Amino acid sequence: MTVSAGNKALASDYEALANRVDDWFTNDCTACVFGDPNQTSGWGGDTTPQVVPGDEMLSDQMNEIIDRLNIGVNITSVSGTIARLSPGDYVLASQYNTADAKEILLRAQKNNIVPTELSSILGTSDQRTTSYSSDINAVFRYTFSTFNEARYFFNSGGSLDLSGVQSGGSGGTGKDTLGIRAILTTMGIISMNYTLTTQSGSGGTTTTIGYYDLTTSYQQIFQQAGTGAYSNAYVTLQARRSPLGEYVEVRFIVSPEAGRTVDGTTTAYANYKKLDDQPAPSSSFQLQIDPPSTVTVENTFE
Repeated sequence: MTVSAGNKALASDYEALANRVDDWFTNDCTACVFGDPNQTSGWGGDTTPQVVPGDEMLSDQMNEIIDRLNIGVNITSVSGTIARLSPGDYVLASQYNTADAKEILLRAQKNNIVPTELSSILGTSDQRTTSYSSDINAVFRYTFSTFNEARYFFNSGGSLDLSGVQSGGSGGTGKDTLGIRAILTTMGIISMNYTLTTQSGSGGTTTTIGYYDLTTSYQQIFQQAGTGAYSNAYVTLQARRSPLGEYVEVRFIVSPEAGRTVDGTTTAYANYKKLDDQPAPSSSFQLQIDPPSTVTVENTFE
């Protein structure tokens, strides 16, 4: 809701805009459950302070909104931060309307976080050091303290990142070692975010399954086959969530061709990306996303 030119913004205008900003900046929906229509809205940031009762809106109140808008600008594809207002001033219509228009843009881009604001974090790994001639699988569990913490993580650009490497061993008759090595090398990092799964490498098949598409049963999110003589060797990733959505399990399956052996060491990595801390210009608060509380191996390759 814009303010008519020539007027000053009122406390009611502040409340209306602050509530809209809080919807995607905070959205502390303590009663939300997985599948809630509003689950993709909210980064878990500080709620905008309540307005001081009165007829007219003051700049220190507006600056609380501007700080949140500017954090949004820094982490999304929306451009142009807004200058903070001088303390003690009233808020003019033009100043309010600039913030109002910026909020509309940010609302539309709230889940489109720029990659440069995300950092890769080491989680855990599992490896097989003995030869195998049938499927092996490792299960990794990413656990968050609550469903809300999980959705803040994914809503702010977080992803679960899986990769692997095959080292040592040898090729030759009856061996799939080199085929598995080629798959793990070319597939790169498999990333599952809030809405889909992507591949940094090439040669595999991903899906449009992201965190909010998971069920309590395993679904395939990625598969890649070998090439040439190794075309019947595969690496497959499946994922599921807990009933409440506070943890995700990813099953990493390595499948040699029937009758062939893989030797050397097969290693799978379960890492993740999360939004960097985002201090407000006023330094009074920052947007800080909690990572998974634990990343554990629930089933080992061995």
